[in-house]
Amino acid sequence: MENTASSAMLGAARDAWKRGDAATAEARCRDALATYSDDAAAWILLGVILRQSDPATAEHALRRAIELDSRSADACFHLGNLYREQARFVEAAAAYEETLRLAPGHPSVLNNLALALEGTGDTERATTIYQALLSRQPDHRQALGNLAHLLCGGRRYSAAADLCERFLRQFPEGDVNVLVDYGICQHHAQDLAGAEASFRRALALAPNDAVILTNLGSVLVDHQDYEAAASVLTRAIALDPQHAYAIALLAHCRARLCAWDGLAELHAQLLRQTDAGDDSVNAFIALSLPLSPAAQLRIARRWARDLSPVLAPTARRVSVPATRSRLRLGYVSSDFRTHALASLLTEVWERHDRTRVETYAYSIGPRESSPLRARIEAAFDQFADCADEDVERTAQRIRADDIDVLIDLNGYTTHARSEIFALRPAPVQLQWLGYLGTLGAEHIDYIITDRFATPTDQQPFFTERFLDLPDCYCPSDTRREIAARAPTRAESGLPEQGFVYCCFNDAYKILPEVFDVWMRLLEQVPASVLWLSPGRAVAIANLQREAATHGIDPARLVFAPRVPLPQHLGRHAHADLFLDTMPYNAGATANDALFMGLPVLTCAGATMASRVAGSQLHAIGLPELVTANLGDYEALALELATTPELLHSYRERLRANRATHPLFDMARFARGLEDGLTSAWRDYTARMSSA
Repeated sequence: MENTASSAMLGAARDAWKRGDAATAEARCRDALATYSDDAAAWILLGVILRQSDPATAEHALRRAIELDSRSADACFHLGNLYREQARFVEAAAAYEETLRLAPGHPSVLNNLALALEGTGDTERATTIYQALLSRQPDHRQALGNLAHLLCGGRRYSAAADLCERFLRQFPEGDVNVLVDYGICQHHAQDLAGAEASFRRALALAPNDAVILTNLGSVLVDHQDYEAAASVLTRAIALDPQHAYAIALLAHCRARLCAWDGLAELHAQLLRQTDAGDDSVNAFIALSLPLSPAAQLRIARRWARDLSPVLAPTARRVSVPATRSRLRLGYVSSDFRTHALASLLTEVWERHDRTRVETYAYSIGPRESSPLRARIEAAFDQFADCADEDVERTAQRIRADDIDVLIDLNGYTTHARSEIFALRPAPVQLQWLGYLGTLGAEHIDYIITDRFATPTDQQPFFTERFLDLPDCYCPSDTRREIAARAPTRAESGLPEQGFVYCCFNDAYKILPEVFDVWMRLLEQVPASVLWLSPGRAVAIANLQREAATHGIDPARLVFAPRVPLPQHLGRHAHADLFLDTMPYNAGATANDALFMGLPVLTCAGATMASRVAGSQLHAIGLPELVTANLGDYEALALELATTPELLHSYRERLRANRATHPLFDMARFARGLEDGLTSAWRDYTARMSSA
């Protein structure tokens, strides 16, 4: 009678549980156990019912079930689920292993075992289990989605994308997590249209998910659709006001659009978030934000951790092969093409002393058929196009080439593949030029810099050691072409008379505090104009509107159309003074101006990105044009515009110093660079031999 009554109560408990009535299910289950306390099935059901609301009692119930029936695969399985939900992954894996002993090959148990192993960090075994399960049951929905997620999280994007595509073919209704993973894979592959479509599909399934909105916003930023990105990111922040990554992206969009309403509040909010320890900010965007060197270091460290190697780095070689007399020097870049970086570096590559170094290039960016690309390829002993390779293959190529010293010219910029360096393919690894700050990565040994760009007291804010060049961190291609005919002032949109302030920096570097200074200068210098780089129509309109609010005729802002570099260099003849931005200075644009004899006025701050124009001015012998605050910057900009003889003296010094100072002496620069790299290599071999 007791067993029969217990069974009836247990049946009622199951019915209630299926209906979603947890309270009734628990009550009937306890009634069944009060009638017959040795009913293992009742203990299992009680454990399942209480798993979320009372995990301690649930664990006791499931353990009691196992005591009563040691061969209950069901009890072991649910106990594993309980442990996994509590992040007790080792215990969960053990429970699933016991379940498989009792029910060999059960698909759901194998899937959950793999999930538990992921939790323990044993992703290799988890991957093997998922793959074995899918080989036997190709349509196992959970395993297919879970393996795609695991591979995506491990940055094995190509394999993860294949699984996502397979999932979406088999289950066309889609799945939020799979669609997000697919979008991430597509984004990494620069398939921006595909990534946008995937995130929008995911958003249709989960319209109030801040993470999906932020991912979509990130894709739209890379697609340079800043208006759409700003709208999406505003929604994300409304749902999650503490989302530092979204806040920084939105601030960047506003800066790109020169839409400054609310920008100060975004910056203040971001400062609060980073000060509170939330460092989940795009590291490149952080360089242009008003953040301290300490905050930039924390953000870079977080970014580097997210790029930590999936595979174990190869052991580092400890000595130079005795038969080799030249240093094997490798450069990795996406910008061996028409790009600002190439306009600075090409002559250095050509001037490398082949008796000292053997040079290798690993191109990871877009292909280009142009005279400049041909010139760059000819500058290296070996040039490898790695655009279509995964990071593991490129790292293997570098190891096979036995590179001694490897330089990352991207850092955290577009098309970067930092994972190559995380796999440690070369014994000595450095970063240079493309990214003006610390990468926060233990696998980068040095940053190539100089004593002005990064004073000694800034070393605590860099994980890399400073490899100081003798004069300046920045090279210059003095062989770059200049248009034979410069456009006239009228052709450039400039008035025939009047002082021309210019700034050819990207619009996102212009922040309201600097623009306020510029407007006061226009007010105080009659008939002067401000000549700016091209921007989106909305950015131009916003800058014109801001000028009007300062009482300045918007027509006094002149916008230069984008033209090839030779023509751009030629039109510098009509500018009188280049006004720099802060906290993100001019780099290549400052070099262009100085190369064309145009004085540059800068304001140096605490970060590397805010000191690079000052570095170039020191190297050309014009340190007086480096100011320390916006007040001095404004005063000197006004004095130079209203004292023609003073500005003329700087122009004459700049013209004369080109031949006597190091900024444009690329033979000297190449020697200094090779000396520094050789010293770094010798330091490495000395440390390894004494270890």
